Amino acid sequence: MKIVLVKPGSLKRDEAGNILYASSSVTLIISDRILVVDTGSADEQERVFDGLRRAGASPDDIEIVVNTHLHEDHTGCNDMFCNADLLSYHTGLREGCVLAQGVRIMETPGHTLDSISVLCSGDVVIAGDALPTADNHIKDLPPRIHVDRVLALRSMHRIAGIARIVVPGHGMPFSIPDGRDAELT
Repeated sequence: MKIVLVKPGSLKRDEAGNILYASSSVTLIISDRILVVDTGSADEQERVFDGLRRAGASPDDIEIVVNTHLHEDHTGCNDMFCNADLLSYHTGLREGCVLAQGVRIMETPGHTLDSISVLCSGDVVIAGDALPTADNHIKDLPPRIHVDRVLALRSMHRIAGIARIVVPGHGMPFSIPDGRDAELT
């Protein structure tokens, strides 16, 4: 299995902490099927296309797009993937659904009630906004925007208990310390 960060997510805030701009991470998974998890904001199509090209893929190669939830900053480039099945909690993805060899769904509600994460190879979690930044993990703070604080924290802790590497919704991948070296391509 190959997991490639096509484009890191970003999050810009003002001095009061209000979100001025957000765009999700876009992650390519190549297994027995080719998947993309989240597609970023609509204004980032060129960055997504370039990231796929650097990874040796094109939008036409993608068989499945998984949206961790349906906020626009995670679904904005869905229309680039004309050949792909667009999947989310709302299309029936639930805990344990297998999408490809070594790729399955985790339900991680809290940010939204329909939030899901993608578990790859048993220890890489593409978390969407269930774990939006490394700071959320380090400070043990739920996503600033959430529908249920207790669920959000429970989902964050679950991810941290499973993951060796987390691809957060809005930042660079980070390792969960356990003595193992880890890196995404």
